[in-house]
Amino acid sequence: MNQEDIELRLLANLPIPLDGAGFVNIPSFRTVVETGLSAYNSCLAYLLIDKDSLQNPVHPSVSNFDIFFTNCYHSEEFRNAAFAALKLFFRYNTELISNQEEFYIQVGEKLRLDNSNFELFQKIVQLANNIKITKGPEYKPGNSKAQEMINMILKNRKKQPKPKDKIDLVSMVSALAWKQNGINIFNVFDLNIFQIYNAFHVTNNIDNYHHTVTAIYAGTIDGKNIKMSDIHWANKIQEE
Repeated sequence: MNQEDIELRLLANLPIPLDGAGFVNIPSFRTVVETGLSAYNSCLAYLLIDKDSLQNPVHPSVSNFDIFFTNCYHSEEFRNAAFAALKLFFRYNTELISNQEEFYIQVGEKLRLDNSNFELFQKIVQLANNIKITKGPEYKPGNSKAQEMINMILKNRKKQPKPKDKIDLVSMVSALAWKQNGINIFNVFDLNIFQIYNAFHVTNNIDNYHHTVTAIYAGTIDGKNIKMSDIHWANKIQEE
């Protein structure tokens, strides 16, 4: 499944199929509120552990899933937090499976998360939550056994999108709820995170486009140097 297909399903608030693991369900914003925004962001940090953010480079054959599984296996605290995070997105209990032949995370009774699908799962979580992964200098050591394999693991920092000026997630939700756009305070919490970010950005683009057109007609700005197709409200939202 390519990124466009994923984004369309996110926009429709449909579960995302993940080969071998069933469906990824994006929590509604109501669920995020019930979980607690800081707790939800911590869940994302556990799930988005990234080998490229480790202080010391790991062997190229070591994957994000290897690091995630190792810390689940050796740290009860990490495992409990990670499994709670997985349940938010899969709605099933999870279990570590490890033997001489293979290791994976069992989802429900028959599904599994492993090296074949974990990074796509991470990509879905990133897209759904409008997260851009950036490399940083902050790290949190794993316990001694986990350190033997991966040395250092990514610190559980909150991967909350950086707000612009005075805009944050709460102000976005509030703005959408009280603007006459079909979204209101009674249904905004039924949207998923992706829909909220998308609605805010598109609404902002529409307003900017209409203000520009009105200003051109009123003669308050010179429209000669403005290419209207570049500012059209239906243009794709550009990632920063």
